[in-house]
Amino acid sequence: MPTDHATETLVVAAPTNRVLAVIRDVEGQPNWVKEVLEAEVLEKHDDGTPATAHFTATSPVGNDSYTLAYEHAPDAMTWSLIKGRLQTGQDGAYMLRDLGHGKTEVTFDLTIRHNLPLPGFLRGRVIKGLVHSTVSGLKAFVEA
Repeated sequence: MPTDHATETLVVAAPTNRVLAVIRDVEGQPNWVKEVLEAEVLEKHDDGTPATAHFTATSPVGNDSYTLAYEHAPDAMTWSLIKGRLQTGQDGAYMLRDLGHGKTEVTFDLTIRHNLPLPGFLRGRVIKGLVHSTVSGLKAFVEA
């Protein structure tokens, strides 16, 4: 089963609490993650943060629908795949670091497992492109 991983870090010109609020608004992800077509929170934790959510997304290798389970920390949000159509596993994290002066360092780390018979160089290009598109979209949306 192929496993693909990518990570990217960038600085967003916004306070950490604002960045974290945007990240935790998973139903709003279609506004800044161009690959996410639909997002629906299925369950929430007692504090109102998302516990599970269902997504429909597109990528160069096809459309997928999947459900994620979320965990939250004061400076991070992590998730893992509950079920997926193309994916057999997904583990991800947004980790934030307050840089002061209204700036936040954001690291997006994503690992995807699947059964797609694609060459490694193509899979690597797809996941790196997805991670870059996601953090770039987050930066543009938060800074707008």
